Amino acid sequence: MTMPIPTRAKVFGWLLVLAGCFFAYVYAVTPGTFFPGVTVETFSERFGLYSTAVRILGSVLGILVALLLNSAALLALMLLTRIFIELGDVATGLVLNGGPDANTLTLGLLAAAELYMLLFLITRFRRAVG
Repeated sequence: MTMPIPTRAKVFGWLLVLAGCFFAYVYAVTPGTFFPGVTVETFSERFGLYSTAVRILGSVLGILVALLLNSAALLALMLLTRIFIELGDVATGLVLNGGPDANTLTLGLLAAAELYMLLFLITRFRRAVG
């Protein structure tokens, strides 16, 4: 028997789905809106932006499946992968920018929120097992 997703985790999951759809759109269609100075003139720039949009949509799909199946275990797995991705993006941003900026701070806060929800789900799993 699988544990259903607690309400607060469902709400958080749906927020991640909405935010993910929004940012996939931003990366694919209007990257200059959130990333001043970015262009889509070279293959490398387009490839980086479009592949990031697809990666975001892949995470959205995984979270959406977890939510629709009402599976706390799947949601926990998706949160774990999201934390890894966010922290990788933070490290990349720190290296490329030579230090923190608004983007790395935002991603760090998102990773912290995802970690909080993952730990919340793990605590619920442990209580359910007894």
